[in-house]
Amino acid sequence: MKAVKITDIKKTDIIELPEPSLNDGNAVVKIEYGGICGSDTHFYLGMHPSLKPPTNFIQGHEAVGVITKVSPNTKGFSVGDHVAINPLVGCGECVNCVNGHPNICRVNRRVMGFRLDGTLAQYITIDLDHLVKLDNNIDLKIAATFEPLAVGYHAVTLLENIDLNNYPIIITGGGTIGVVTGLVLKHLHNLKPIIIETNQARVKLLNELGFTVKNSISEVDILNSKIRPIIFECSGVRKVFDEIIDSQRKPEYLVLIAQYAKGNSVNLHELQSSEITVISSHMYTPEDLINTAKLLNRKEVQTDLSQIIYEKVFSLEDADKAFQQAISGNLDGKLKVLIKC
Repeated sequence: MKAVKITDIKKTDIIELPEPSLNDGNAVVKIEYGGICGSDTHFYLGMHPSLKPPTNFIQGHEAVGVITKVSPNTKGFSVGDHVAINPLVGCGECVNCVNGHPNICRVNRRVMGFRLDGTLAQYITIDLDHLVKLDNNIDLKIAATFEPLAVGYHAVTLLENIDLNNYPIIITGGGTIGVVTGLVLKHLHNLKPIIIETNQARVKLLNELGFTVKNSISEVDILNSKIRPIIFECSGVRKVFDEIIDSQRKPEYLVLIAQYAKGNSVNLHELQSSEITVISSHMYTPEDLINTAKLLNRKEVQTDLSQIIYEKVFSLEDADKAFQQAISGNLDGKLKVLIKC
């Protein structure tokens, strides 16, 4: 079978491997589609904070496919099931893992495609606990957005004890994570967040999805509101973060979804003196994945997600072209590049 490895900065290789065998407690999955995300492109460009090419890992962590073999201990899975891959692996023994939060495991948290073999391959063998069953009627091309959708679902769920309808809601950054967070708010809570985005091609897509778009925080007319906003920071741009902290109407809740490099300093005086509650969000829990699959069942959610996928789907053999397209900044306003495995 064929698989993709990043062997140098801006270089991928297609390698040949034996088709994986079935082990107890595992399934063999024929990967149908894999997505390229920001973390993948940072690694491809040699800009990832902790990993540089080459490594010996198969790349990829956003993937969906079909079970071709399953061990006798099926845990409810069958051959032919459509599944999404949970690429997050915790240590399984620390207090966070035991309590259902492997996403914040600090003992030995790994992600497929970075510390483990990933999903950009024709077949993978995977533990049944890392599969999420999908409705077989969902187009797997659309279902390939499942993993980022789960990131947005988790971030919104962190505010489950807050009545979101009482707040103006702003999302900074109209990339994939900003959009899927907006879609969770739209479809689960009937909310219409304002999204901050300057890329005009993206602005067109965001408007088509029903969002109001502004160029900056300063353009948002909330100064007359009696309620401070909730802001989901999805840009990962330090200037944007500083604008949030320094804005005239500071958020009551600031949810950090975007990844920042180590060593960033924060204006603690502004945070403390304005009583900004900062909530950090990282990936998702197994429960989030189950609920994301339920959300994905909605036709209106599938329709919206289909609009963020770049029209050209690349073959596995053209993985390098797919990565080049993903970093080109020329996606015709779309957000997600897919590889057909």
